[in-house]
Amino acid sequence: MAPPLPPTVFKPSPRVVSYLTDGLLYGAHSSNNRDGITKRVGIAEINTQEGGMRAALETSIFFWQGVVKELKTPSPSFPPPHSQSEIHADTDQKMTQADLLVSSERLAAALQAQGVGPGDVIGVCSENSLEYCIPVLAALYVGATCATLSAGYTPRELMHAMSLSRPRLIFSSEGAEPLVREAADRVAGLAEEVVVMGRERQFLRHLTLEMFVSDYVSEQGRPQHFHLHRVEHPKEHVAFIFCSSGTTGLPKGVMITHHNVLSLLANQRYAVESDNLPLVEGYALGFLPMYHAYGLMILLYMLEFEATMVVMPHFNPETFLRTIQEYKITWCAMVPPILAFLAKHPMVLQYDLRSLARVGVGAAPVSGDLLRQFKTRFPHIEFIRQGYGMTELTLSALANNANNHDKLESVGKLVPGLEAKVIDESGRSLGAGKNGELCFRGCIVMKGYVNNPSATSQIIDREGWLHTGDVGYYDEEGSFYIVDRLKDLIKYKGFQVPPAELEAILMSHPGVMDAAVIGVPDEGAGELPKAFVVKTDAIVTAQQLVDYVNGQVSSAKKLRGGVQFVEAIPKNPSGKILRKELRGVVSPKSKL
Repeated sequence: MAPPLPPTVFKPSPRVVSYLTDGLLYGAHSSNNRDGITKRVGIAEINTQEGGMRAALETSIFFWQGVVKELKTPSPSFPPPHSQSEIHADTDQKMTQADLLVSSERLAAALQAQGVGPGDVIGVCSENSLEYCIPVLAALYVGATCATLSAGYTPRELMHAMSLSRPRLIFSSEGAEPLVREAADRVAGLAEEVVVMGRERQFLRHLTLEMFVSDYVSEQGRPQHFHLHRVEHPKEHVAFIFCSSGTTGLPKGVMITHHNVLSLLANQRYAVESDNLPLVEGYALGFLPMYHAYGLMILLYMLEFEATMVVMPHFNPETFLRTIQEYKITWCAMVPPILAFLAKHPMVLQYDLRSLARVGVGAAPVSGDLLRQFKTRFPHIEFIRQGYGMTELTLSALANNANNHDKLESVGKLVPGLEAKVIDESGRSLGAGKNGELCFRGCIVMKGYVNNPSATSQIIDREGWLHTGDVGYYDEEGSFYIVDRLKDLIKYKGFQVPPAELEAILMSHPGVMDAAVIGVPDEGAGELPKAFVVKTDAIVTAQQLVDYVNGQVSSAKKLRGGVQFVEAIPKNPSGKILRKELRGVVSPKSKL
């Protein structure tokens, strides 16, 4: 183990260092400082002169290396014509790498023929599908921005999202098409056309993807008159507009640049190679919603590294387990509720999941107890990576190998190209072991919120630090720990109570499948901690759970608001608890 670092900083040894991430050169002098800023530098070296990484930077494509080579130096034998890129979990329908390359190029050629390019936005509104990435890649090829939209939105929510990104064209699934048309008709000046994606000819009443392409591209196969758009300023050019999680109000449009994405993909490669693992081995399971930054970045990662992804349109417990068993899934990214389902639900024991070797989990906190339960049920899983991030950080700013048994509660260390600090309410940087707000600065910080400079300035300060709103700390070895959301802290008689701590204790009880804790108003105390619980055991009582928690916490953290049993905890698609929905149904009774 390395010797402990000074109490206010953790860095490599003092020297000038530099590193490459997909051709983006960073350099920094890593001498010690005293302002509590931490920096991860000098640890990732990628040869950008060979393979497709340099080409990807030059052509703005985030694509597997072979396809980038193929685009620059066409070869009929590359990519392999039968090499599978995606498989549909329900139908076993397959899309090869060659299919995807030709389809995305043909759509890009059609977009260029229609005059779509830099400054334009292409919307994608669909459930997960084999075709989802075709318009995504085509938009990147021509230098347009891709805005991903949830097919689960209400008309009001979709209208809001579309008014943020203002897409010129929208590519939709058949199921989402009525929703898209209703929203497009009610937002003036948007969506010249709605194109329905699908691989068959059943959409006779709609403009299909095939029809749209054939209107502009007459030849079969790869188009002859098509050129890739070179992005001259990757730090400024917006590749994606994602909607923020919207847990505290209507979502905002998060602008993610080409620079952000290239840096993220390089960090993903570095993280895997630093653990001496193959980039991808076997089949990966894709059930995270692709409209979300987490799901889409995983998809791009799989495409870049020539992996095969088995795609699930929606999450269904039986389909999820059956797919892992039948396709012998080896790699799966998930959110904490799915990790809890695997660790606790008796249904899981009916399936053979021994093929699963690597798991990534993020988007919300995971307790050490839950990780231990998961590892007890699945001792064969070789590698579990927990991370911390947010849409405004492209995906992941911190990453940890959960096989490090001494630090199961940690969300990891800084990824390359990033700085971090922990600050108090006055903005002063804190040292190791002290709780404060986490702030990050570097290559994966978003450009800002689209057409919202006021909201951007509230989260990114003048020095470029992104203020996360999350409370946490780091230890002397540079490992970070999340305490809770700053806005979610419960104020009990002047004490700050983190709901995540109480939720972790509840989740360690064998009779609890899921839990959420909020503060309910109280005239005497300000707020009282109250728990909402989904049971695995019908026998467990609310009082038993109150006693279970209260026996492990200090006085201010006791569940004076009680326990209420519910069928499900409301969460957004990335697994974050929607506490505002819980606050709307409580009728607190003071138990001072």
